[in-house]
Amino acid sequence: MKKYTLTALAVSVAIGGMGLSTAVTAMQRGSQLPSFEELDTNSDGVLTQAEIEAIGAAKFAESDTNGDGFLDAEELQAKIQTRMQSRVGDRGHGRDGAKGPMEVRADPELIQAQQSERLELAAKHMLQRADTDGDGQLSLEESRPPQAGDMFARVDADGNGEISLEEWDAAKANRGNRNN
Repeated sequence: MKKYTLTALAVSVAIGGMGLSTAVTAMQRGSQLPSFEELDTNSDGVLTQAEIEAIGAAKFAESDTNGDGFLDAEELQAKIQTRMQSRVGDRGHGRDGAKGPMEVRADPELIQAQQSERLELAAKHMLQRADTDGDGQLSLEESRPPQAGDMFARVDADGNGEISLEEWDAAKANRGNRNN
């Protein structure tokens, strides 16, 4: 459980509060968590719920390219594509830059069309799951995972409302243990 909790908390911060199952899955498969120092924005040695929420709000605003306070399908697709590209690497191949066997023979136009279709479906799925008021776009509040506060509390082992470096490291260490 702690593995999911820390991963979900980090994902929530990393992508502006959006509780994306695809991103959680990617994080569980080995993607990097943000460092404690990156999350400790005031450098006081502890993480607070306010810091986590502020980072999420800033990431949300960064994704809100038209500045209307909401994420629509187009903005969600752009965010997903940016995240995918950062995971795959600069050249569009694996992390080591090598082409896979299918990439050598594949039609680039077909690959682009398939990628566009996947992005469209992912954004549609996100909207269906999180758009609670049915307006076709996500507010900052709708983009947050439903149990964001609970996730923070689980990592905050001593319950003092702050996550220390020790608590963060303990949660990270338990991240790979499926029994937690």
